[in-house]
Amino acid sequence: TGTVIGDKRRLEQVILNLMSNAIKFTESGSITVSSSRMDEKVRIAVRDTGIGIESGKMHILFRPFHQIDSGTTRKHEGTGLGLSISKKLVELHGGSITVSSTPGEGSEFVVWLPGEERT
Repeated sequence: TGTVIGDKRRLEQVILNLMSNAIKFTESGSITVSSSRMDEKVRIAVRDTGIGIESGKMHILFRPFHQIDSGTTRKHEGTGLGLSISKKLVELHGGSITVSSTPGEGSEFVVWLPGEERT
């Protein structure tokens, strides 16, 4: 096992934001949160079976105030800041965040953080 050294409150904010997005965009199906240790990093993943994201829209995901679901037919509320803030917080902890998605099948957001071996 391992541990992450960081601001507990901010890391909770990141995970809660990813879970909130998964819930918001998954009308039916499942949401899975998992964690594991790989070498000297901790991997935290939030996977859903929601609406997914088109590959052409992935580049705006982490931009502040940008939302994929915009315009007059918008179904989901939000400011467009959650992923941008989460990315910045993860990077301030020395980590990274990635996303993979298939429209109609779901998305997986993975947070990688530096970890320490427990003794």
